[in-house]
Amino acid sequence: MKQLLLLAFLAIFMPFTGKGQLAPQLDSLLNDYYKKKEFNGVVLVAKKGKNLFQQAYGHASIEERIPNEIETKFLIGSTTKSFTAIAIMQLWESGLVNMHTPIKKYIPELNDEIGRLTLHLLMKNASGLPVHLNRITKLEYRDISSKELIELYNESSLSFEPGSKFEYSNLNYQLCALVLERVTGQSFKKYIEERILTPLEMFDSGIERTRIIARDKAVGYDLENGKFTEAPQNYMAYALGGGDMYSTAIDLLKWDQALYGEKLLGLEAKQLLFDGKPGAFGGYGYGFKVKEYNRSSTSDSGKLVRHGGSMYGYISNVHRYLDDQVVIIVLGNIRPYPAMKITLEIETLLFKEKFL
Repeated sequence: MKQLLLLAFLAIFMPFTGKGQLAPQLDSLLNDYYKKKEFNGVVLVAKKGKNLFQQAYGHASIEERIPNEIETKFLIGSTTKSFTAIAIMQLWESGLVNMHTPIKKYIPELNDEIGRLTLHLLMKNASGLPVHLNRITKLEYRDISSKELIELYNESSLSFEPGSKFEYSNLNYQLCALVLERVTGQSFKKYIEERILTPLEMFDSGIERTRIIARDKAVGYDLENGKFTEAPQNYMAYALGGGDMYSTAIDLLKWDQALYGEKLLGLEAKQLLFDGKPGAFGGYGYGFKVKEYNRSSTSDSGKLVRHGGSMYGYISNVHRYLDDQVVIIVLGNIRPYPAMKITLEIETLLFKEKFL
């Protein structure tokens, strides 16, 4: 009798980890990474806005023993570029910018070499601009002004003929943000807050600056020789439009869902946003890298649009599987960790193991 009661207890309270249960398998996968000190953060998986899995691992502050939670804020690094691209396409829809007009029209003080670039070339990462601002100047922990950033651009030079090839550069999207500021008369920070974050009720997301730090944000850590040390401070003002945002997994799900409707952009603008082809501009659309994925429900391939980001102490990755309306969001506060490998293993469970 006691044995039967024990078996009944186990059946009720012990999680089933068989193939038919997605959450236990994902939790086991992520716990393995956490135990090896290869992940510390949050993961959210959803289909059509409905959560299939969400879980937090490790600590937002190791020193204070504050655990990560699904609502914890993280710097998202270059995932910011997707927001910048959406903002530029909003201006395009309003007729305020032309994607193929030299940006000197919007920022006349740019020199002729930089001024001949277009928003199309910038957002396709085909400009020839240097990869980072630290190739041009020594970075400082201060809130550098937009005027100073423009002056720095005029000191740069292009490494190839614009449009002739793809080369990822943070400066491309920083320069897009500067065009946005000039055209709208607003700071990039204010525009993103008013036109994207507030309408979507993304109240735990924002733009960070040297003296404007998000409250309750996870502390960023470096992993060296198996030990966690607090990461250096990030040069946020130098990352304008290219990597200066923080967010949460919950907020990013709201953003993901908004991109299936027309709250942010109309159909034509979204088609341009996700227009990337393998071998052309690195498969880059506007602010999203575009790939194919194998769907589990059909032999046809689907369209995957994604972006990731890396800052001192933080790595993010967001994969959006458009044809199945599935999103995988991975946010972490250690660097390095295998964010892409984790994402692809989750993808395998979802599609190849046919959990959807």
